[in-house]
Amino acid sequence: MERLSDYIQGERVVRELRQHAPEALEELASDLEQPLNPPLEKAMARSLDDRRVRGFQPAEVLMPLMMETFEVNPQAIAKEELASLEIVCNRCEEVGRCWQAMRGHADADACSEFCPNAKTFMAHGTDEA
Repeated sequence: MERLSDYIQGERVVRELRQHAPEALEELASDLEQPLNPPLEKAMARSLDDRRVRGFQPAEVLMPLMMETFEVNPQAIAKEELASLEIVCNRCEEVGRCWQAMRGHADADACSEFCPNAKTFMAHGTDEA
């Protein structure tokens, strides 16, 4: 019965939003402070991993917070390098995990386990403006 409840509170909600209100789903994915029940949060993460949230760009939503986590000043990075980091972020296969980590305010050690830009962020960490 718990699996059914999780489905109703998570995957079903995401599927309904994707089908009938994709803008609301994108907004929900972009609002990292919005409280969500655990089944809905897991379903959102799976949808982000599967690229089923149209319009969601990890580099726009997640990368700025990831840079804060690693104490990186974006102004201290050359535009070309920043563009390369954004490409890597948008192609990342751990978007759902990153999304959950940023929602949970994970630290740099936890994020370095999965972030493909972690080494570059660490190299630029604690840069001054």
